Amino acid sequence: MEETTVSKTTKCTCKGNCSSKRCKCMKSKEGCDESCGCTNCENPYNGVNIEQLSECASSTRNINAYKKLTDKQLNKKYELPCGCEKVPLKDLLEAYECEECSEDYWFSFCWDEVVQEGNTWHCEVCNDCKGWREWHCENCNKCTYGVSLPCQRCGASSGFAF
Repeated sequence: MEETTVSKTTKCTCKGNCSSKRCKCMKSKEGCDESCGCTNCENPYNGVNIEQLSECASSTRNINAYKKLTDKQLNKKYELPCGCEKVPLKDLLEAYECEECSEDYWFSFCWDEVVQEGNTWHCEVCNDCKGWREWHCENCNKCTYGVSLPCQRCGASSGFAF
């Protein structure tokens, strides 16, 4: 697993080990470095290039599971939902285009399965994968069903126009 970092844009001033979302770097999905004020840093994004990962894989819920993957797990092949081909997990950590049907797929750590792009998305706020019919309500801060329906909890509109 290639582990590199991207250009650093934030700097934390943590007095602890950066193991919570209070850490500016962790909140920005960046690793800490020597310019940060942390000690005994445990930021899970240290050494990870999230630009090569899906929202799901790079989420705070799943980043540690991603980092624990072995070469055997990364090379395990998963059948795409279209049935056209089997693809190693390492190729499904970001969008993968099926060579036969040209559909895009990625691996959902939340659901432990390969999902089709456009039919599934990862809500960064709720930290969970959702079906395409769900949307995140900014009013009550929860995901709800029915993109053309008002929020089931608070009645707010999705803002999607049909």
